[in-house]
Amino acid sequence: MNQNETNSEQDTGQFEVGAVARMVGLSPNTLRTWERRNFIQAANRTPSGRRRYTATQVEQIALLKKLTESGDSIGSIAHLDLESLRKRTLEFQTRNTETSASQNRIVNIHAVGSKAVLWTSILPPNFKISQTKTEDPDLIVCELSSSIADCRQDLAIVRHEYPNVPVAVIYDFAPRGAISELSNKNIFLIHAPCSPELLAHYIHAAIAGSTHQSTPTDAKGSSYAKRLFSERQLAQIANSNPSIKCECPHHISALVASLVSFEKYCEHCEIEAPSDAEIHTHLGKEIAKARGIVEEALLYLCTKDNIPIPQDSDQ
Repeated sequence: MNQNETNSEQDTGQFEVGAVARMVGLSPNTLRTWERRNFIQAANRTPSGRRRYTATQVEQIALLKKLTESGDSIGSIAHLDLESLRKRTLEFQTRNTETSASQNRIVNIHAVGSKAVLWTSILPPNFKISQTKTEDPDLIVCELSSSIADCRQDLAIVRHEYPNVPVAVIYDFAPRGAISELSNKNIFLIHAPCSPELLAHYIHAAIAGSTHQSTPTDAKGSSYAKRLFSERQLAQIANSNPSIKCECPHHISALVASLVSFEKYCEHCEIEAPSDAEIHTHLGKEIAKARGIVEEALLYLCTKDNIPIPQDSDQ
């Protein structure tokens, strides 16, 4: 390409695929794929069929790339105009700044047991792990290794020493009976090993779940997707002996418990990031709907399989 052609392109605002790819950091193949799937369209083509893009389109492509790297799917944002893409990019930047500040808050953890120390050692630097007794930890993490009896003793001690501090139990392999017993005591369970990001999520959820137990409500204050089962009931159903000879009660109960944990995590996020409260309120409400559907399925299973639903006053 000679200098006259370059100046002409700049004057008319037209850029070929190769130039666009270099400017935004995408491969030419990705640009062609996006156009083939109608996510973007070249402004025009040369007589030889080469695609040409305007300067505005180059900015749109750059923003699409940035947003997909932030987690958006190209199909969900390709229809947005330039101003909407700019606004969404700014929202992501603001959110990432707030999330970074929240994630950098110091979280003090008292780890009980060598495995608990080992498993929590992968957490980011803002999580401070201590084996010795400390004042006002945010969370106690006990281990469940080979002996449920040892875990019971550790729990009794830390609950006596830290009566108002939430407790989580971290484990790799454990008998179903031990898991059910801990669930009956409303202990937050963390299955290890897992990634540092997932473990940090669990830690925040354990802390939030201990202090924000209220049922989610809509804008009018009315409850949505009221819980059908308490943690104690879920644990007892999971440990039942169904006549259909399968693990369905165990798996469905575990799914309900997982959805409940995510609802509580959304409540925690509403407090930690007030600017995103609307998003997390919506997520919590939708997850509550899903949890309600799964609970109805569990109720149907219990009815059809004659699984007794224990009475519980903690619902």
